[in-house]
Amino acid sequence: MKSRRVLLVVSFALAAPLTLGAQLTGTAKWADSARREIEAAHAAGDLDRLNNAAALVERALVATPNDRLLLYYRSLALYRSAAQFMGRKRNDDAKKALEEADMLLEQIETKSPAADALALRGGVIGQMIGLSGNPLAGMTMGPKSSGLIDRAMETDPKNPRVWLIRGMSAMFTPKMFGGGTDKAQRDLRKAAELFAVERPVAPEPSWGHADAYIWLGQALQQEEKLDDARAAYQKALELQPTNQWVKQVLIPSLSTKPKD
Repeated sequence: MKSRRVLLVVSFALAAPLTLGAQLTGTAKWADSARREIEAAHAAGDLDRLNNAAALVERALVATPNDRLLLYYRSLALYRSAAQFMGRKRNDDAKKALEEADMLLEQIETKSPAADALALRGGVIGQMIGLSGNPLAGMTMGPKSSGLIDRAMETDPKNPRVWLIRGMSAMFTPKMFGGGTDKAQRDLRKAAELFAVERPVAPEPSWGHADAYIWLGQALQQEEKLDDARAAYQKALELQPTNQWVKQVLIPSLSTKPKD
């Protein structure tokens, strides 16, 4: 009975997306609906809502299985879900979400590669390294991830999400292999600059502005630049006031004394 109610809710949502601009029609409407819902759910830290958003896109893909933006937004929903799963120590679920996202983004890459999809796939593969459980995974998956991000940079060097994902990747890459917090800060500050002047047209991707400051804050915090980190987190909240990770985890962590 519960699954039937969920199906009815999903069917109704697909039949009557009320939050969309009247100028959008067809698959563009569904893509824009997904874009908005994914980011609202991510900011709220609402895993169920993220999963529902991914399910909505999946239903829309039944009618248009090759739509570039629908494939991208389902991948983004899975990518955001994986982060929530990892925060709950549900690494197996996170791995499954990332594997599906990788598969969908590969479809986009083979048909019409775009900087956003290439960079997101690079970020997805980068997260898969940490979940692989294989200490040698970085030797094969690391170059694949960085290669995709490099291709994204060549495709659109002014895309802020490319710089964002490159900066995030640097946070988890040893300095001897081209990563480190210094590089992360440079890339994340560049991302923030580009986000400030970006004027995306719906339903194209527009996510990531708050993320740039969230990850910049973490890079600064790792270097114990706590006042600068706090300023970055506050900027993230100005951009995304509902972000629960910043409110409940990152800002409180600034006042937590490290263990001896």
